[in-house]
Amino acid sequence: MIVTVTPNPSLDRTLVLAEPLRHGEVHRAGRARVEASGKGVNVTRVLRARGVESVAVLPSGGSVGAELVALLTVPHVVVPIEGQVRSNISLLDPTGATKINEPGPELTASELKVLVDATIAEVRSRKAHWLAICGSLPPNSGPELVKALVASAGELRVPVAVDSSGPGLRAAVEAGADLIAPNDAELAELTGSPVQAPEDVLAATRELGVNALVSLGARGAILAPVRGPALHAEPPVITVVNPAGAGDALLSGWLATGDLAAAVAWGTDACLVEGTADVPAHGVPVEDVRLRRI
Repeated sequence: MIVTVTPNPSLDRTLVLAEPLRHGEVHRAGRARVEASGKGVNVTRVLRARGVESVAVLPSGGSVGAELVALLTVPHVVVPIEGQVRSNISLLDPTGATKINEPGPELTASELKVLVDATIAEVRSRKAHWLAICGSLPPNSGPELVKALVASAGELRVPVAVDSSGPGLRAAVEAGADLIAPNDAELAELTGSPVQAPEDVLAATRELGVNALVSLGARGAILAPVRGPALHAEPPVITVVNPAGAGDALLSGWLATGDLAAAVAWGTDACLVEGTADVPAHGVPVEDVRLRRI
């Protein structure tokens, strides 16, 4: 059982354009879809699709939040809030994908406390094997939310993975999270040093002193533990439809299997479909993922 918490969920709207996006012009979408999303929701969705038990905890409020909750197809616990849940937009055209994310609502101090309490209650009652804190933080929450979740789960001896950026990622390192799951750009922002080659990833994570699962996009991912050898897994070349949700699927694969090659295969699968709610079953064979030590 894996419990996820999404502090800043979203309603994702995907528009598919037949022609390349042209700045300043009117476009008509050929197809459109709306999905309940947010990184923790996506992780739970991928896990459930692969037969792994998971529940998503998230705050929700306003008319957009009501639509989001109505679209949820995974087990979930909703913490009511006064603010309006954000909407994110993905534009898919023949040249690639463009994503525009809103900042999301501010949560009051009492709402943040209820979110922490509800999450830890699920971790305790479901005897979770992992707690995954996923996505951006509400604009006003600061690092305290991540630190409170890591500390509370630690008291229950439940490991915590954090897939966030900026203040959320830094808070995870400071709080002693068991795993961080940034992409290479987020890791570079955290350390203040360029992260280009696999060796740069290893140097950065060793400097931080934290176990890390680092997404490199089309170049795969690196598992860099504090102790022991680091591994680099590279996927086969594919035609990407939409990379949104690939990092969430990567983290899902690692939490479920503990196998980096399988995690990269899961993440690559997510690039083969239009929406984050679509999870193809084993589209990329694990044996097609190349694994090497760094």
